[in-house]
Amino acid sequence: MIYERKYEVPDSVRESIKDSLPSVNEIENEELREKVIDAWALSLYLNGYERLEELPGSGRPELPSVGDQCQHIESVARLCIAAVKVMEETLKVDLVPDKDLLLASALCHDLGKPYEYSPKNRERWKADPTESGLPCLRHTLYGVHIALLAGLPESVAHASGCHSPEGEFVQRSLNAMIIHMLDESFWQILSSKYNWNLPK
Repeated sequence: MIYERKYEVPDSVRESIKDSLPSVNEIENEELREKVIDAWALSLYLNGYERLEELPGSGRPELPSVGDQCQHIESVARLCIAAVKVMEETLKVDLVPDKDLLLASALCHDLGKPYEYSPKNRERWKADPTESGLPCLRHTLYGVHIALLAGLPESVAHASGCHSPEGEFVQRSLNAMIIHMLDESFWQILSSKYNWNLPK
């Protein structure tokens, strides 16, 4: 049985996604594009945010950051599309037939960060980590929840849940592996540039 829960997300939150993540407008499949927008709007709204720019551009809360979360997500999404294009042109192979699905997955890889970054959630978790942990769920797992709640394909939920260390315990899909490698490269390049000591 499928359970459907209705949320009344303000139009202003939903519309902000098109500005915050301009690459979403490049998803040609209208239904997929709208579900990516819905998922991000829902994640923001349920965790007390109005715009994605409110989240710092870090890999985890309280780690060093550059810019805001939109810039990280846009960078990773654009890196994924560019890397696949270069490899396909160079190797003369059709590496990723469904570029829409890759782009949607890349744009949704950090879908759960509003939950993990929420000041209210962090205050609650820090008050008693023995109750629900710290954090209760990493952004990867919450991202899976939001992706499925918004009706996104299972493959997008997989990329959200498995682009980080959690993915070491499964066989990552091709899209999830591309996102994992370029997300990691993004942080390691910044770590080298700014001499950050990021946790492994």
